[in-house]
Amino acid sequence: MKEEKHFTLEELSTLTGFPRRTIRYYMQSGLLPGPEGANRGAYYLPDHLDRLLEIRKWQQAGIGLRRIRELLTGTDSLSAVPDKTPVPGEFAVRSHVFLRPGAELVIDPAESGMSPEEVRDMVQRILRAMNETEGEQK
Repeated sequence: MKEEKHFTLEELSTLTGFPRRTIRYYMQSGLLPGPEGANRGAYYLPDHLDRLLEIRKWQQAGIGLRRIRELLTGTDSLSAVPDKTPVPGEFAVRSHVFLRPGAELVIDPAESGMSPEEVRDMVQRILRAMNETEGEQK
């Protein structure tokens, strides 16, 4: 009988490109099952790796975490288009990033499917691109 491959959190992070913190967030939010074992003996199975790669694929296709959760739990199908019409009384939390006068980036964390690290990286890339463009115009 062949023994199934086990992964540490660090190995899972390296294989998927997700930071360990993001993987833990996905477990807390129900997108990913918790590890086998506990504490220092905790380990992850190929199913965990497959799930993370699936999440990555859907994120790259522009699907947000809320929608990914629906797809993973089977409460919805990929072909269905989610209703994005706000419901009266519904709250929406968004991050507003000031880029320069007249330019602001608005991010909906629930819809973007981006981790805080990914948002931070995106903002830094946008600011660098804006600075390069500004330098070329002078």
